[in-house]
Amino acid sequence: MPPHGSGGTRLRSTVKAALRRTGLLGSARRARDAGRALRWVAHNRRYLAGGGGDGLPVPPASLRQLTTASPSIAWFLESGRVGADSIRTLLDRHEIDPRGLRRLLDFGCGCGRVLRHWADTGIAVEGCDYNAALVAWCQRHLPFARVERNGLEPPLPYPAGRFALVYALSVFTHLPDALQDPWIAELHRVIAPGGHLIVSTHGEGCLDALTPAERRRFAAGELVVRNETEPGSNRCGVFASPDHIRRRFAPRFAVVEHRTRGALGNPPQDLVLLRALADGPGTPA
Repeated sequence: MPPHGSGGTRLRSTVKAALRRTGLLGSARRARDAGRALRWVAHNRRYLAGGGGDGLPVPPASLRQLTTASPSIAWFLESGRVGADSIRTLLDRHEIDPRGLRRLLDFGCGCGRVLRHWADTGIAVEGCDYNAALVAWCQRHLPFARVERNGLEPPLPYPAGRFALVYALSVFTHLPDALQDPWIAELHRVIAPGGHLIVSTHGEGCLDALTPAERRRFAAGELVVRNETEPGSNRCGVFASPDHIRRRFAPRFAVVEHRTRGALGNPPQDLVLLRALADGPGTPA
């Protein structure tokens, strides 16, 4: 039987230390990682051979891992499809036909996980991201979309009022307090009056990840930020209640719907539909 309790823990530590001194532990881990990589390669090949692709190029595993935390092609494509469908369903509930929007922006598009699912829809599709490698891949492999690079801070490389719809999935979930208001203002600038913004948030579906003190701050309507010194990265986690979102985006945006766990391609994030308020610079291009 395997050892139990503190004695078992000490024994495992002793064995690991001995293996580390001999170099065998590192060899075992490399062999394990290589075996895992080979299994993923086989899994991805079976998926594509079974017709699971969408006909567009698939980014390399390093970029998929960066955007979905997984090398799985199936999850990359399926989570992107579900993400796009969540947006369509949200718009449909409010009788907004995306085909009539003419131009949309995927803010924080990564390597096109969701953006690729707007191909052949007749919509003018644009995307932007601050990661140069992700932008370069999209520019080379997704010619139906115009993809640009932006900075960690505004501005965006677009004229005012350019878009009827902007969506930002898993973006504000990684922007610390100092970057939230500047980006809200900038997105309002590039959205035409009456246009819409869709964002995903770490909301009530993510409460289990918070400490008791953080939950109290969340319930009080405060923005809860972890690792704010790494803005824009997955290591920076930002949690916001529906009340905080409503107050934060006012007076530039009005919340049309806040759907708990509604961002199905980014579980368990919420999905929020907002309408741009006040006079703007024109109509959608």
